[in-house]
Amino acid sequence: MKQLRIIKIFSALLGLSLWLGSTAVRGAYEAETMKPSEMIKTEYQYAAKVVCSLLLPHQDGTLAKGTYRTIVNIHNPTNKPVTVAAKVALATEFGSEPGPFSVTPFKKAELQPDGATELNCFNVAGYFCPINGVCVDFAFLEGFVVIKSPVPLDVVGVYTARHTDGEVETMDVETVQPKQMREVVKLMPVAAGTAAIQKHIEYPPKGGTAYDGKYQPKQICGGIAAIPCPTGKMCVDDSSDNCDPAKGHADCSGICVSAPAKQ
Repeated sequence: MKQLRIIKIFSALLGLSLWLGSTAVRGAYEAETMKPSEMIKTEYQYAAKVVCSLLLPHQDGTLAKGTYRTIVNIHNPTNKPVTVAAKVALATEFGSEPGPFSVTPFKKAELQPDGATELNCFNVAGYFCPINGVCVDFAFLEGFVVIKSPVPLDVVGVYTARHTDGEVETMDVETVQPKQMREVVKLMPVAAGTAAIQKHIEYPPKGGTAYDGKYQPKQICGGIAAIPCPTGKMCVDDSSDNCDPAKGHADCSGICVSAPAKQ
C-alpha cells in the first residue's frame, strides 16, 4: 500500500509539472503573438491618387473604358535614414457605409539617405491581402495612397493610360503636396500581415456592371508584390501582357490557373 501511495504522489507531481510547463510555453507563445504594434511619430501627410486596372480594363462607367496604371514614387531628400508609413483608402460611393476593406492598416518602409521607393498598382493591391485572413482580388481599384512621414518627402504620382490593347497613350506626372499633420501611426503587426489566407473575395463581384461579358476576368498573381494563388491553383506567366520572363523582364505578374491533378 505504501508503494502504491508513492506511485500516486509521483504521478500527481509529474502531471502538475507537465501542466505548469505547458502553461509557461502557452504563455510565452501568447506573449510573442500579442506583441504591441510598432508606433511611428509623423509630422507630414501625403495623399496620392491611384487608379489601377489589375485584371481587365475599366468598363463600369466610373472612368472611360481603358487600362490605367499608377506609380507613386517616394524620395527621402534628407541625409538621414527615415521610416515612413503608408496605407490605402478606397474611393467608395458618396454617402455609402464604410466597409471592412475601405481603409487598410499602415505598413512601413525604411528609406536610406537620398533613397527612393515606389508603390505601383500591384503593391497597392497587396495591401488588401491578407486583412484578417481575407484577400480582396481586384479587377480594378481607385482611391488614395496615404503616406505619413516624420520629415518632408518628395512624393510624385505617375499616371499612364491606354486603350484596351496597345501601347501607352497618355502619361501625367503630379507632385503631391504635403499637409502638416502631427500623428502617431500604428503599424500593422508583422504576424497579421503573414497570417494564413482563409478566403478570397472578388471586387467588383462577377456579374456586376464591371463585366460586360466580352472580357473574362483573370486572377492576377506573382509580380513584385508576390501575390499568391488560392489553394488548388498555380501561377503561370500571362502571355497577353508585354512582360516576358523568358526575355529577361523582371517582376512580371502572372495569372492563376487550375493546378494539374496529382498522379
